[in-house]
Amino acid sequence: PQEDNRQARDKKIGPYQVGNIIGKGGFGSVYKALDQTRGHFVAIKQVGLGLLNAGDLGSIEMEITLLSKLKHRNIVKYIDSIRRDHHLNIVLEYIEGGSLASILKKFGAFSETLCAVYTLQILKGLQYLHLQGVVHRDIKGANVLTTKTGLVKLADFGVAMKLADVD
Repeated sequence: PQEDNRQARDKKIGPYQVGNIIGKGGFGSVYKALDQTRGHFVAIKQVGLGLLNAGDLGSIEMEITLLSKLKHRNIVKYIDSIRRDHHLNIVLEYIEGGSLASILKKFGAFSETLCAVYTLQILKGLQYLHLQGVVHRDIKGANVLTTKTGLVKLADFGVAMKLADVD
C-alpha cells in the first residue's frame, strides 16, 4: 500500500493531484485527490482497463451514465470521468466520514437512535433512486458513506440497474 500511495502522489489526472488510496473494490482502487483549480477534495475511482472484458467496461460506463443523472443529497455526487491510456478515472464527491462498515469497526455497535437516523437517510436515497427507476442492488455498510456532519450518502452503483434497461 505504501508503494501505491507514493506512486499516486506523483500523479496528476486532469486538474486533480492524486493522494493516498482510501479504498479498493472489485474493479480498482479509490484515491483521495485535490482539485488543483477549486481547492477541494474529491474521490477518484481508478479502474484498470487492461483487466476488463467488454461486459465489465459496459457495466462501468453504465455506472457513469447513471451517476451523472442522479442528483440527491443522499447519493454520492458524480463530478467527472477522465480516460487515460490504461485507466478510466471516475471523479466523485469526497465523503470524509468513511463507510458505515468502517465506522462500525472503529466505534462498535450503533445505538438504536443512530440506526434510525442512518436508516431514514438510506431510505430517502433509495426512494429517490426508485422514483428514477433505479435499483441499487448492493446496499451494505461499505457502500453507505457518511459526512462529518452525519449526512448519509449511497455509493458504488456498479451493479445498479435502470429498470427501463431490463425491458
